[in-house]
Amino acid sequence: MLNEDTLEKLTEMMENMANRVIRGNMGVAADMLCWTPLAPWIRASRRTRIETQTHDSRLREKASALCKDATREHADLLASSWA
Repeated sequence: MLNEDTLEKLTEMMENMANRVIRGNMGVAADMLCWTPLAPWIRASRRTRIETQTHDSRLREKASALCKDATREHADLLASSWA
């Protein structure tokens, strides 16, 4: 059994977490949920999000490099033909 002080602190912590979620700060709530049995799902969700962001970032970098190369090598195509 939890003593009254510990129970009160846990209740306060959970209320603070709920208030943060309501205000839109899901990251803090997810950090707190990592200390619960939900931790494996939270980690999997984070891993998926990071992998997706990394993939998107790498694609943007590759596309940017290709566009720069095409612009440099074919600058003549950027000038209007009627000028």
